Amino acid sequence: MFYPLVIATIIAVIIEQIIRRFADSDPQSSADSRDILISMSIRKYLYRQTWIVNFLWLLGYIIVMFMSRGQTQTTMPDMIWQGGIA
Repeated sequence: MFYPLVIATIIAVIIEQIIRRFADSDPQSSADSRDILISMSIRKYLYRQTWIVNFLWLLGYIIVMFMSRGQTQTTMPDMIWQGGIA
């Protein structure tokens, strides 16, 4: 769940840098600016989603650990071996 978002964010950063590097003109044209804006928006969206998913996972983990903290461990009964030979 986490790795696809992290990998997508890294790929989005790489694509944004490639688009910035290969922009046609020094004062950027409207097409270059539009491409950069789109790639930057995608990168920001994926970065935000990665943080939200990680935070929600951590919150859920903390809640589960808090809820299971009060429970005592019970030993499993030995149901296979009854201690005698029948």
